Amino acid sequence: MMPVISIILPCYNAASLLPETLDSISKQTLNDFECIAIDDGSTDATRAVLDAHAAKDPRFTVISRENRGLIATLNEAIARSHGGWIARMDADDIAHPERLARQVAALEASGADVCGVGIRFFGERDGVWLPPETDAAIKAALLFNPPFAHPGVMARAALFAQHGYDSRAQHAEDYALWCAFAKAGATFVGIAEPLLDYRVHPGQITQTRRAEMAATGATIRADYARHALPADWPEADKAGFAELAAPDRALDRSDWFTFTAQLVTLAQRDPATRPAFCTVWLDALVRTHGVDWRCKKRFSLLSQQLPPPAEERGKWQRQRARVLAGDAVYGLIKKLRGRA
Repeated sequence: MMPVISIILPCYNAASLLPETLDSISKQTLNDFECIAIDDGSTDATRAVLDAHAAKDPRFTVISRENRGLIATLNEAIARSHGGWIARMDADDIAHPERLARQVAALEASGADVCGVGIRFFGERDGVWLPPETDAAIKAALLFNPPFAHPGVMARAALFAQHGYDSRAQHAEDYALWCAFAKAGATFVGIAEPLLDYRVHPGQITQTRRAEMAATGATIRADYARHALPADWPEADKAGFAELAAPDRALDRSDWFTFTAQLVTLAQRDPATRPAFCTVWLDALVRTHGVDWRCKKRFSLLSQQLPPPAEERGKWQRQRARVLAGDAVYGLIKKLRGRA
């Protein structure tokens, strides 16, 4: 009998962190699953840890072979899966016991094809990252970056099999796949609760390959913007939006006014997309230089029209102080506080 869910778990030199991850999978309240764990040519005790756990829990299938990289490993795990749903998991994260059950319930209740969850950071970072909850808001959020963490996603196996991970999207393979799903007409749902503990440590790709991720992300973002932005927008406006949306792009005050005006326009045209923009305008202000009193009116307007979520309250207060003081005075205050 086929399992309801196939969990795909790529592993590379993760022996010290794997036991917690494997235990969190085995303790899921929805227990009708298989876990395809692939040891991607590890040089530590990863294989031994996987074998020991599989000996205790027959739902785990362990594959060990030479190193082929993350994308090849993910696609291999997909090909070996039998479940109607595929759930992602990383070898250094911890799933809450009800994660799989909550995702299946959300997918079945909504009829959606893809479900992301909120995460709680631990290790070298703390805090919470919560996804938008509706299809419209999630697809709008894809204009900027992945709206949920890769290891917290569950989607129909048929979607994974049809599209797969793109070898050209190195270090941004999840972003490319979610955009491919969206362009193919898949529907999304989000659970705005932290159902995965996401470990942050120096060795992970998100910390060591930032420049490559940014470059690949820019290509994906520009392509998706051509698809997702309103059909009556000129191509030049779509390309400009994608450039200003890049999270590593420094903005000047004029850029920020242009970009935030576009966000308001999009939110007004389709109010269902509004939650996707409530943090974006604030993050854009963080990367803007030349902030001064001239930003005050726009800041107040955006705070009303696109109010940031509660978890961003601290950032909002800091940026409000920056707008009121101006960059020159605000920078001096920060410098004096640092000396105190």
